[in-house]
Amino acid sequence: MTREDKDGIDERSFRFFVDVLAFVDTIPLGPKTNKLIEQLVDAAGSIGGNREEALGGSSRREFIRFNEISLRGANESVRWLRACAARKLGAQQQCVALLDEGRQLARILGKIIITSKRRVKEGGS
Repeated sequence: MTREDKDGIDERSFRFFVDVLAFVDTIPLGPKTNKLIEQLVDAAGSIGGNREEALGGSSRREFIRFNEISLRGANESVRWLRACAARKLGAQQQCVALLDEGRQLARILGKIIITSKRRVKEGGS
């Protein structure tokens, strides 16, 4: 799989970020929602940003670390999207689709981390 693979983690994380940007446009601005929007956008953007760092890492350990940070961004995105769903903020159909994609991204990242750690433990690269 290459970075440009439309079904690969890197392209999917980019599309997720772009879709989150579109979704937050449907959330009414206000004292309670402004911070939520900011946090969701930051978390969603960090997934792909940290994947880029992982791919440019100079060691397997660095690769794993940045993927772990990407996973945290995916998990945090899911948390904020769950709050939007619970409070019926924004376009709910978009929110539900993003929740599903965020969870899938987190599972993929988790598998990447587990596999990478196993390879390090086994002495491979």
